[in-house]
Amino acid sequence: MSGEEVMIKAEGICDLENTVFVAVGKNVKEGKSVLSWALKSFAGRRICVLHVHQPNHLFSSKDGKLSGAKLKQHMVKACQELDRLRLHKLLNQYLLFISQAGIQGSKVWLEIDNVEKGIIHIIEERKIQWLVMGAAAETHYSKQLSELKSSKAKFVCQHAHMHCHIWFTCSGYLIHTRSMDNALLSRMESLSSPEDKGGIKIRNHVDDGYEDLNILEDPSKPGSKVVKVEIKGDYSRLHSRNKHDVHLHHATSQPLLEEGSFHRKASSVERSRLEHAMMDAENSKQRAFEESVKRWRAEEDAMEAIRMAEVSYKLSKEKEDQRREQEENLAKQKEEIEGLKIQHDLYLKELQKIQEKKLVLESQITESSYAGKELEEKILQAVELLISFRKQRDEMQVERDNAIKEVNRFRKLAQDDADEYCIQNFFSISFSDIIEATQNFDPSSKIGEGKLGSVYKGIIHHIKVAIKMLPDFGSLSDSDFQNKAERLSRVRHPNLVTLMGICSESRSLAYEFLENGNLEDHLACREKSRPLHWHHRIRIAVEICSALIFVHANDPCIGHGNLRPTNVLLDAKFVSKISDFGVHLLISQNENSNYDDLEASIYVDPECIDKGPVTVESDVYSFGVILLRLLTARPASGIVKDVKCALESGNLGSVLDSSAGDWPIDQAELLAYLALRCCEKDPLNRPNMLSEVWPTIEPMRDICTPHSDLNTSSHSSKSQKRIPPHFVCPIFQDVMEDPHIAADGYTYEGDAIKGWLYSGHNTSPMTNLKLDSCDLIPNYALYRAIQEWQQQS
Repeated sequence: MSGEEVMIKAEGICDLENTVFVAVGKNVKEGKSVLSWALKSFAGRRICVLHVHQPNHLFSSKDGKLSGAKLKQHMVKACQELDRLRLHKLLNQYLLFISQAGIQGSKVWLEIDNVEKGIIHIIEERKIQWLVMGAAAETHYSKQLSELKSSKAKFVCQHAHMHCHIWFTCSGYLIHTRSMDNALLSRMESLSSPEDKGGIKIRNHVDDGYEDLNILEDPSKPGSKVVKVEIKGDYSRLHSRNKHDVHLHHATSQPLLEEGSFHRKASSVERSRLEHAMMDAENSKQRAFEESVKRWRAEEDAMEAIRMAEVSYKLSKEKEDQRREQEENLAKQKEEIEGLKIQHDLYLKELQKIQEKKLVLESQITESSYAGKELEEKILQAVELLISFRKQRDEMQVERDNAIKEVNRFRKLAQDDADEYCIQNFFSISFSDIIEATQNFDPSSKIGEGKLGSVYKGIIHHIKVAIKMLPDFGSLSDSDFQNKAERLSRVRHPNLVTLMGICSESRSLAYEFLENGNLEDHLACREKSRPLHWHHRIRIAVEICSALIFVHANDPCIGHGNLRPTNVLLDAKFVSKISDFGVHLLISQNENSNYDDLEASIYVDPECIDKGPVTVESDVYSFGVILLRLLTARPASGIVKDVKCALESGNLGSVLDSSAGDWPIDQAELLAYLALRCCEKDPLNRPNMLSEVWPTIEPMRDICTPHSDLNTSSHSSKSQKRIPPHFVCPIFQDVMEDPHIAADGYTYEGDAIKGWLYSGHNTSPMTNLKLDSCDLIPNYALYRAIQEWQQQS
């Protein structure tokens, strides 16, 4: 083809005579339209998709600025491979469309720049006899369309080999058909030049006979033709396929004019011969078509017979394989039977030995049966006594449990009444009550002072409270102040200081009073405060972590923003509770800043100082500094650097607080590394309290049982019996007297969990998840275990 070397590629073509080729392009919609027409018109025939692919010349060297040396070879290969993948993806779409119609499909393709020449090349190389292709783009379709619009279709119609029958379609309709006869006429017209005014003679050889067809042109009437047909030979042996040899002879116009009179005389005879010849030709075509149909049916029957033979061969082969497999299995079974026979003989010998031993054992059993009867009689007597003793014990234990419950009920009746009164009627406090409780703000009643206000101790309604007087910045209205304070009062946790009431008039808050001061006093040993043992320090770290996780999980999330040792208070049993939680919400945003206080700013996240808003990561940073202070009791300034240097030198013991006792070095190092991670300057590098900090320090809770009586001496060697962790109420942090199981699966002190639920909470105090129900079940088994443990203690 014009010196180009092209290679036709095909898959799945086996029978060219029974295969209809369908030429498709890159437009899948139009290609499927042509395929649909072919599938409907040639039902039962094999379909082969014919496609001519134009390669993508992305790296053409026509541009003088681009030279082949500058292009990388792997880029060219990558583009070529991408082009091939797109080609195969397009062909696979057409094959999938054919397979969905239940027809076996195949494909043939060629890569060449000229599409129409590629189609002609495939027709000639593959000897294609049946071809369907588009006549025009679907946008050109109309009911009056009867001619070929596409230049490719016109080119193929004119230049395709005469043995190829072509159907041209558009939008699912047949537009034009090119058979072998009109292909011959089209070829003759293309071969005759405009200057030729003579005739064309066509000779068609059919086996033993032939026919002569003379087409003459009258020079006096341009475009008019005189046809002369001479039929010779016998057409009875016309085959299904004719081989046409066309001989074209051109004559000059002058001899035809001389013979014009002769032809006019014989026109009537020639017309009758021509009609007779055309009728014979039509009959021959019909007979040829019938013969081809018979041949196609015979070929289909032959193919069906071949398929049946293949199926029979496969079945016989499968039966042979099954027979061979059965023989192998039979041989294996024989071997197994032989092995079983050998084992059977061995078992018989062992059975004889066992029977001999059986006789000996039977005699021993007879002797032991007499002794067993005697023991049974004694056991029955002992069981009767045990049953009577257990009955008496259960009755006494029930009486004892009822008595203890009554005692506990009367013991806490007064306290419950006071608490209930406090919850229901003590929330709103008048300013006169504040003045009376603080003795007109007597300096002797002041127990603390800071930028967020002064703290006084006092008694309101017979309850000892700590009153925090907030600075009056005037940014919040009374209603906003009261709403935010009420929201804070509903956030309750065993390790958060309980908000007892508020006074909107004086912007004051009343908290529960904790008599053991704050954590800073014990770490610095101020005002005769005794140093804390390392057991209590680790437990305090666990409690602070638990409280922070709880408030961070609150919806909406509330950060503390001012967490430091002075805001960690201790109750009578040295249980830690965080104070000033949410106070920053009740103060003007313009004045809500402790960062100008040098001592307070050490505990504040540097990011929070620069950017302002309180975040969860800010509390993580403050927690890390407090954890370092619990370990070392050193001043907060420079503590991060000191601990980091000690860890790098492997001498952490040099910075640990010796007044806390003998620290377990493994746990101390673990806490030190955790604290340094919390103090990272980048908030993204700090650990998550719930998923990282809590799993690290929570297992240390077991070693944090009270080690000594802090009221006497922190270094006392007098040890106490360890309290089982499951005996301690998660809320009161004390041994339970009336344990109840809640819907979250945890066991709490009855009064504690009831107070939690009655205060409006519907979430678990331990997991902060919503409870399925508010039902409580007494845990009698745990109650008896606690009573027995207390008796043993």
